[in-house]
Amino acid sequence: MAYPPPYYTDADPDFVQRIMADHSFALLVADGLDATHLPLLFKDEGTQGALYGHLARSNPICDSLDGGTGLAVFSGPHGYVSATLYDDPSASVPTWNYTSVQVRGRFSILPESDVIPHLDELSRVYEGDSGWAVSDAPDYVTRIRRGIIAFKMEIETIRAFRKMSGNKSPAIQKRIIDAARAGGEEAFAAEMAR
Repeated sequence: MAYPPPYYTDADPDFVQRIMADHSFALLVADGLDATHLPLLFKDEGTQGALYGHLARSNPICDSLDGGTGLAVFSGPHGYVSATLYDDPSASVPTWNYTSVQVRGRFSILPESDVIPHLDELSRVYEGDSGWAVSDAPDYVTRIRRGIIAFKMEIETIRAFRKMSGNKSPAIQKRIIDAARAGGEEAFAAEMAR
């Protein structure tokens, strides 16, 4: 059997972009196997798009950014599924349902002049137009800018997964969704319902 099973993969660009936008705090792994968590912004440019982010210059992963390659993993809604929700729990095992997008690509460091515009865009994405902006702390941002590297990751491949009991009957899927809602896992239940 192929891994992951084909019924768990999803090449829908809307799904991929939604997971990357709604769950943008990704795990970034560079060629040297250094890893860090950070917010990444997807832009629909080039062949498959690009991810933009920034790091403290002191982060060891920065050594891999100039022309190196990496992997960014976006984890979307996920949750535990008890075997008791299946038709025959004695012939089943529990599982974990999840959504995830794995992006591989090549890094390039952005010019220093792009750091503040990147930070400004990032704050607009998370704060909105009426929230905090770089212009609210210009002296501080100018001071810390020297300690920040902004980068672009040109996307080369995308693998997206939607393991949400799609291989189970509608009745089982409904039981899983209902159990997730009863347990307060609304994001997981809503993703399954999609």
